[in-house]
Amino acid sequence: MEERAEQLLERTRIARELHDSIGHALTVAVVQAGAARAAGDPAFTERALDAIEETGRAALEDLERVLGVLRESGRPVGGRPVLTDAGRLLESARASGATVDADLTGPLDTVPGPVSREGYRILQEALTNVLRHAGAVPVRVRVTVEDGTLGLEVRNPFTGPMPARGRGSGLRGIRERASLLGGKAHTGPDRGDWRVRVELPLG
Repeated sequence: MEERAEQLLERTRIARELHDSIGHALTVAVVQAGAARAAGDPAFTERALDAIEETGRAALEDLERVLGVLRESGRPVGGRPVLTDAGRLLESARASGATVDADLTGPLDTVPGPVSREGYRILQEALTNVLRHAGAVPVRVRVTVEDGTLGLEVRNPFTGPMPARGRGSGLRGIRERASLLGGKAHTGPDRGDWRVRVELPLG
């Protein structure tokens, strides 16, 4: 039973990994392709194709890594991105038309591996949701490391309909990741914005 439980947990984690990585890449590709078609500008189209290519390559690397883990059950998970790699997420969102105001403070390189990896995926999912549901809007990203806690907040203007409670695997995945690490996650409208706020303990 313990072995079966471990297998189920691993499958759930892999499903989240694929959802976050591949979902982000497809969202960027769709947004970039639509923007390039609407712009009718060869230079913009070239930049959009570059962004699609770069994001697609990163997603393929993630896919190969996850498939390798599935093929070899004893193989350790390695090479997963961490918060010090967050720059590529921010640039990907900017390349898709979002105006990203980012403030990353504190020693990100000292964040424990599991927390840093899950923090990266949470940030990725939050930015993907902005692009998917709000489009090219201003986004504020705040990541802090202080007092034994990793804080992560993503805000963007909120003008759409209220999502049904409990719907959406992305938001559910954010809450699950935070809970597994003993942290807290809050998602929803806040003072005219849509806000994702996560706090994860470092020890």
